[in-house]
Amino acid sequence: MNILTKTFGGRIVCRPDTTWEKDNADFYPPQFVEALTYAPVFFAHILKPGRSVQKKFAGRYFDGIGFGILLYPQNIMDGSPEGYAEALCLDKTSYLPAPCISPAEYSSLPSETEFILKKNEHILFRCAIPPLSMVEDAIVQASRLAYIRTGDAVAIELAARSPLMQKSELRDTIASGQVGSGGKLDFSIIF
Repeated sequence: MNILTKTFGGRIVCRPDTTWEKDNADFYPPQFVEALTYAPVFFAHILKPGRSVQKKFAGRYFDGIGFGILLYPQNIMDGSPEGYAEALCLDKTSYLPAPCISPAEYSSLPSETEFILKKNEHILFRCAIPPLSMVEDAIVQASRLAYIRTGDAVAIELAARSPLMQKSELRDTIASGQVGSGGKLDFSIIF
């Protein structure tokens, strides 16, 4: 299933299902990848199909919430639309771990709960958990452009893309993070 992503800039893009990594398998970038950037994401698992979903019904279209990370091969992104589109297609670069938290469990998390993303135990990103209305708004926006299907994910970038690592570092990188009882993000990037 596809990953409809609301970029930090507010646009909707689609990452194919071949990019989806649910099981935290280690990532081995292809030889041509010299550097990786990342964007932390808040995502929802789509429960039923729909098109042009209205805001008042958007809460009926998802059954799980989670947090993850999207990886981008920086050297492909040359500033052209084609380079960006090509970067979205790199296999196994959408780490959206299963299982998801139910919307009811998510709503009952304490208000001070944070999503914290780490690289080798150093904090890369942290934020208070966003409201469910953020997912609902993204579903409304995405379903105007594309038919959402059961099993798809709608992801929202929580920050602009930032550098993660370069091939020249010659060191494995471990990315980790978790919120509540949802899927834990924990994988290595091995050049």
